[in-house]
Amino acid sequence: MSSKTIILFSLMTILSLPLGEAATITVGPEGCDHVGIQAAIDAASPGDVVSVQNGTYRENLVVDKPIVLRNSGDGTDRPIVDAGGRGSAVTLVADGVTLQGFVLENGGFGWAGIEVRSKENAIRGNLITDNRWYGIFLEGAEGCVIEENVVWMNKYGIWINAGSRENLLRKNVLQDNENYNAFDLGTNIWEGNFYGDYDGSRLIYEVPGISSVDSHPSGPEKVVAAEEPPTVAGDAPVQSEPEVEGPDLSSNSNASVGAYGGDAGLIDLNLTDLDSTNGSTTESPPSNLTEEPSPVFEPRKRPQINILELSQVLSDSSDEEAEAEEEKPGPEVSPGTSAGDGTVDASRAEVEEANEAVEDGGTPDEPTSNETTEEAAAPANYTAEDWTIWGRSLASSGRYTEAVSCFDRALLIDPGLAAAWDGKGEALMMIGRYDKALTSFEKALAIEPESAEIWCHRGNALQMLLRFDDALGCYDEALKINPQLAEAWNRKGTTLNRLGRYSEALDCFDRALEIDPGLASAWNSKSWALQMLGEDEAAKEAFDRARGLG
Repeated sequence: MSSKTIILFSLMTILSLPLGEAATITVGPEGCDHVGIQAAIDAASPGDVVSVQNGTYRENLVVDKPIVLRNSGDGTDRPIVDAGGRGSAVTLVADGVTLQGFVLENGGFGWAGIEVRSKENAIRGNLITDNRWYGIFLEGAEGCVIEENVVWMNKYGIWINAGSRENLLRKNVLQDNENYNAFDLGTNIWEGNFYGDYDGSRLIYEVPGISSVDSHPSGPEKVVAAEEPPTVAGDAPVQSEPEVEGPDLSSNSNASVGAYGGDAGLIDLNLTDLDSTNGSTTESPPSNLTEEPSPVFEPRKRPQINILELSQVLSDSSDEEAEAEEEKPGPEVSPGTSAGDGTVDASRAEVEEANEAVEDGGTPDEPTSNETTEEAAAPANYTAEDWTIWGRSLASSGRYTEAVSCFDRALLIDPGLAAAWDGKGEALMMIGRYDKALTSFEKALAIEPESAEIWCHRGNALQMLLRFDDALGCYDEALKINPQLAEAWNRKGTTLNRLGRYSEALDCFDRALEIDPGLASAWNSKSWALQMLGEDEAAKEAFDRARGLG
């Protein structure tokens, strides 16, 4: 075992020890010190324990002091932190934080369930799910221990940016994340994790990114081959609502479970009350539909499940969802406005209004009594611009695969429509098909080489393919055409951040913010650059600006 690994394991042990003089601050609906978690964090002193009762807390937490933030139960229940689709559920900006025993969900576009921007933290025993971008995101993090978490059904599982190093990630479950279960651009230690995309054909798991490797991985194939696979009571098949007893995670106990890879910890988690569409519970409305005066909601009883049984439950759930998706009818594509009246950037409301006009008042394309519906819906009745408008509309509502089909229909009619190639590329980006997106953007640029926006989009695809120098060239080309394109400055700065060129990145973010002071992502990325340069006060100020903008 290397000295680096020994140091990290020592750190993990130290972080798990109780604090001698720590005060405990309680959070819950009744009889507690606070009803909101952030209020308790603000009231805590370094070294205190914030103990949170079961319930749903609709907050965006920022932990800016070294405290222990944990659930107050016996491990059978997990308090839920719901980010409301805006910002990250929890952001660690202080060193030496312990975060244990939560469900972190509904982080916004470009944000995370857990965002780590500090050092020597311990993150264990959490369920991170249904976040619109990252499950766990690390930027400038060092010496953290991230263990025995379940990172499930996010756009990206665990994403680690360049500049993060010597973090230990072990015995986590990474499954059913849309694009990558794990991605590492830093230098970190991956050990004994369960990967949903690991087939057991090799003894190691190569973590996408730079060069990280998990030398003791496990995955679905290994679970099937285990000599003593886990069973529920009565040897019944694992169902979507299992009642399986597991140990109290707060005790940090581990159990040997055969093919998982040795000393695999058990994670007591409950998924039965989670609505997979938005991460809220099925017994309560989605968080974006109601505003409650208190962040605390009615607690619900949650069964326990261990780490291996969880992987089977998640696989079963995903299969059921895929079958349900296949049964859904395709989008009812309306012709939109008549030829020549529609614009590529028309809003969905405008498209629907035009569709209603067609249905109510009729047009020359309306079918006669002798025509069938299918004949009336033939593609010849719609223009390429109509299909492009509808593709944009579908993409804006998150139906990216259907959007791609609409753009393809547009291109069958008019292969020279740059807007359709560009829209297709953007939709492909959102489903992780970066190579195909790049091809689409290149087709668009062959038609409109003076489009700064398309050059910027091409750069975004190259960045996701880790071709950073080529991406920078695209952003520079976009800025030659339009020096006032704030997003190009912002994306160029983000790429420079990933290359560790923080001073140059700052200049780009400043240019972007001169043009668009309300660009939250630029403030957030500027904060990271400032932190990496040791300018902590300025970094906090920039982060607060980003948080205020959402």
